[in-house]
Amino acid sequence: MSASGSTPAEGSRGEARLPTVLIVDDSRDAADSLASLFGAHGYKTLVAYHWAAALETAKTDLPDIILLDLGMPEMDGLHLARYFREDERLKDKVLIAVTGYADKMHRQQCEIAGFDCVLAKPVGWEELKATITRLWAMHMKP
Repeated sequence: MSASGSTPAEGSRGEARLPTVLIVDDSRDAADSLASLFGAHGYKTLVAYHWAAALETAKTDLPDIILLDLGMPEMDGLHLARYFREDERLKDKVLIAVTGYADKMHRQQCEIAGFDCVLAKPVGWEELKATITRLWAMHMKP
């Protein structure tokens, strides 16, 4: 588990703060690359490579957005998502599947598990940023 980047509480022109992002992927290269990309754009990022570390990090740091790979060993992302949705402090966090399993069946399973969105790997920065911006704005509305 690691953290990088910074989260401005508020931009110099009154911009809303950027959300904190937890990246959960058993592929260290994929997770670290995403964390570097987010960090370069001013986001505070947290990284977990294993379901237990992801659950601990989420409960400790309470990230705003969780990017979750589905195909992980021991406990897949669908089951981990259910733990997030059952936890009182995590149940309302934005949950996005970033996965190679983005067919119709997996999308339906993600919907049942409580994901807000499914993005197919490889996902480009512009699509990822637009999705996060949209979901974060919806989440922040009173």
